[in-house]
Amino acid sequence: MLKTKTLLAGAISLLIANQAAALNDAQQDQTGTDNYADVVQQIGSDNYSSQLQDGDANVSYTLQSGTLLSASSEQRGAGNISTIEQNGMNSQANVSQDGNYNLATVYQETNEEVGYTVTLSQIGSQNLAYVEQIDGAASVSDIYQNGEGNSIDVTQQMTANHLDAEQTGDGNTALVEQFGNTTAYISQAGTANAINFHQDGAFSGAFASISQNGTGNEVNLSQQASRYSAGDVRLVQIGTDNIADVSESSGFGSFSFTQDGTGNELTAQHGGRSTTVEGTSTGDFNRVDIRQDFDGSSLTIAQNGTRNEIDVDQTGYYGVGDIQQTGTENYASLVQIGNSSSVTQETALIMQNGTGNSAFVTQGQ
Repeated sequence: MLKTKTLLAGAISLLIANQAAALNDAQQDQTGTDNYADVVQQIGSDNYSSQLQDGDANVSYTLQSGTLLSASSEQRGAGNISTIEQNGMNSQANVSQDGNYNLATVYQETNEEVGYTVTLSQIGSQNLAYVEQIDGAASVSDIYQNGEGNSIDVTQQMTANHLDAEQTGDGNTALVEQFGNTTAYISQAGTANAINFHQDGAFSGAFASISQNGTGNEVNLSQQASRYSAGDVRLVQIGTDNIADVSESSGFGSFSFTQDGTGNELTAQHGGRSTTVEGTSTGDFNRVDIRQDFDGSSLTIAQNGTRNEIDVDQTGYYGVGDIQQTGTENYASLVQIGNSSSVTQETALIMQNGTGNSAFVTQGQ
């Protein structure tokens, strides 16, 4: 009888211990200046951490490991620092900062196939959001910044990852690296903003949508994938004196662009089999310079305005170029280089409507 009671008591103790390990809950609330909050949860599943700090120069730190992890950090004030580290699949991190000169860092890593989710919001100026998602598939990052001089730095690895980033204000920057079959939507509104973006789709392809609205903005984008993996880039710039530099290398890749404004400039290099470029440029003093390398390239561009310029260079077999310009004193040049046997495999069409326009077509071996 005594042995039976002992076994029963041990079983109850083990059950309680397992329940405790399976659901840990930590909540912290601080008000004032120069506070520090630290939460460490290193075992079990369904772990939850919530931190709230109201004041300046506060620091919050969360470390979680296990599965089904959830961490939340909210800071109101200036000069605050929030750091969340998670190691486990199906992890979620939520960070909200309201104030200037704040830093938010989220680091997520797992060896499992299921990834993580990050939701990060910063309101104010001179803030930095840093997100790194490693090894997990189907990870998601949703980042929003409103203010001036803010920065986003995001790295996503593995496959099927997704990024949605939005910045509103002047002098903001976004630095993004994605690896695997990934998608990204990045938008900026304001003046003197910059996007530096790299995608490596490997054998699965990649998709990127970039949007800028304002003056003096800049995009530097490179996308690559394997020979038979399609890459897709969509670029929209609205405003004045914007610059875009796009490099895409993948089989069956497509690039579409829209530039609406004055003094905008686009440079694109498109390498890969059967690539497609489609775009429109509306306004005055805009310049489009595109190079397509490899066979089966096609291009369709329309410009409307005054003193706009298009330069296109297609190298490879069966290239097709279609350029349409409407307005005054516009310039179009289309160069197609085919193979040594025949140049009739290339197709060129330039249509201009207006006054003082000039067009040049060169086809050769």
